[in-house]
Amino acid sequence: MNEPGNAVEGMLTLLAIEPTLLPPAPERADGRHIEHRRRDEIHDCLRCGQRAMVAYIARSMVADPDPGPRWLDLCPACDYWLRTNLPEEWRP
Repeated sequence: MNEPGNAVEGMLTLLAIEPTLLPPAPERADGRHIEHRRRDEIHDCLRCGQRAMVAYIARSMVADPDPGPRWLDLCPACDYWLRTNLPEEWRP
């Protein structure tokens, strides 16, 4: 089984490897778009498949050509897991 840090890196580098697997987000998305997605739409969590209640907009920094912004949908438990297992250098 993967260590949490390795799994997080793998999940986040999905944007670099194949960002088109994630649904496209609006180019100029704002808080209203995020709230609408997490409250009014039903999406699966990227990590576990449960209903996602958290939405992030992510952009690949290495994909060429740039696929544009992508939705990263997570359930609350996987969002917590992701935030608490981020490598130190990626933390805000």
